[in-house]
Amino acid sequence: MPLPQAELGDAENILVKAEGNSLRITIVWNLVNEETTVVTSDGATINSSKYAGGTITKADEMMQFLTDEFQSKGVEYKYRLDIPPNTNDSVTQTFSRFGSIEKLALSKTGRAPVTWRASISFVAGDLVTVET
Repeated sequence: MPLPQAELGDAENILVKAEGNSLRITIVWNLVNEETTVVTSDGATINSSKYAGGTITKADEMMQFLTDEFQSKGVEYKYRLDIPPNTNDSVTQTFSRFGSIEKLALSKTGRAPVTWRASISFVAGDLVTVET
């Protein structure tokens, strides 16, 4: 894709590859009530005073947290996805990538018990709009 549109045409173009190698990860899980909080903060990770130092143990609270904190609000948000190894697997290292959350989906099903289903689509990459 040539950028920007200029009077001298292709003499001033900067070529930008709009499609390329990509790694997209989709994680789907059920939100269930827990005995201990499922969210921890080091003060810098979660900016909201509503959640920092709080406890989130109920499925409805988890849904609210995901909606407030993980909804894609712009290109200036950077996330790190860490997937620890399965204890029954030969892989011993945590899978870790920086990137952006493309999509968050939540659905509530059932009558009794009510079940929340969550899904996050994550695209790995270096967000050039974020200062590190």
